[in-house]
Amino acid sequence: MHKPPVVILSGVRWEFLWQRHHALATLFARTGYPTVFVETTGLANPSPRVPTLHRVAARLRRAGSGEPSGEEGLTVYAPLALPPTYKVFRRMNRGFFVPRVVRDLVDISDPAPVVVAYPPTRTTVDLIRGLRPRAVLYDCSDDYELFPGAPADTVATERELLLMADLVSCTSRRLLEKVRPSRPDAFLSGPAVDYERFAVLQEDNRGGEIRTVCFFGRVSRERIDFPALRAVAEAGFEVRLIGELGNVERDFLEMPGINFRGEVPHAKLPAALAGVDAFVLPYEVNDLTRGISPAKTYECLATGKPVVSAPLPAMEELAGHVYLANEPGEYVEVLRSLGGLQTEEKARARIELARKNSWEVRFGEIEEALWGVL
Repeated sequence: MHKPPVVILSGVRWEFLWQRHHALATLFARTGYPTVFVETTGLANPSPRVPTLHRVAARLRRAGSGEPSGEEGLTVYAPLALPPTYKVFRRMNRGFFVPRVVRDLVDISDPAPVVVAYPPTRTTVDLIRGLRPRAVLYDCSDDYELFPGAPADTVATERELLLMADLVSCTSRRLLEKVRPSRPDAFLSGPAVDYERFAVLQEDNRGGEIRTVCFFGRVSRERIDFPALRAVAEAGFEVRLIGELGNVERDFLEMPGINFRGEVPHAKLPAALAGVDAFVLPYEVNDLTRGISPAKTYECLATGKPVVSAPLPAMEELAGHVYLANEPGEYVEVLRSLGGLQTEEKARARIELARKNSWEVRFGEIEEALWGVL
């Protein structure tokens, strides 16, 4: 079977916290599809914060280049494009930047690739038209219209992408319900886990009192319930935070009980989680987060350790395997009770659920659907 080239129009940078964009790109490459991971072409204007400006400068240095990813058959491409926020930016993208990106991608891969698309922006739609792909998968993983600073016409460009795609997958039932009026054939494709990578932490399950809890991912005020994290730290637990910081106040990081360890490469994440007794997923429940199904869900469950989460719709579906907390005091109450609630049977059930949701399983479902339209 001839395997066509695949171009992933990602919504994140390659070195960003590991997401399904990275996982799918890696699995396409490993199974014989020549793959190009195209880093984000932008959704909103970059903030003036120093870390953001450093990333912009790094992008400018790498722009237009295709670099090895470290994975055989997988190239990382840094596109040069303006965010699709202002009319003048869009004109410049269409007149110069998008045609240049298309030429680069054709040179790096081959004509008529399979495209896997993420942010449903005007830039993404224009790139797809320029590439003339043999098939398009829109992997809907967020409610993009609700992102701070997203273009005003995101609803319209997403509808355009929905109608031009050959396949539409959604990472949560809420997103699936949203796109169904336009694409009744859309299918659910939730988060997954590199099971063997996180299964090594099953040996670290000591049981007994919970002392150290962990959240790993991007810590930002748009998504994270900081009062819940403060309450847990003030109750005497060590709160280990691993990942990228958004708009976080310095006094929070300096308070007793908060142990911020920064970003960690995905391959080294299990080592950084050693000694953790439980995981917390303290998301704010709002319009922006109700549609997400956290990428880390099955990574946490694969360790066998207990998980305490905000009642996002996707987490309520897993209520038999996670503990739900509605407000800061409930996180503390549940964590204090876990020593008496945990059993080996519950740990095994979490592990088995994660095993059934490995990336190999999820990728197989996506690949089968893809070959149904090729």
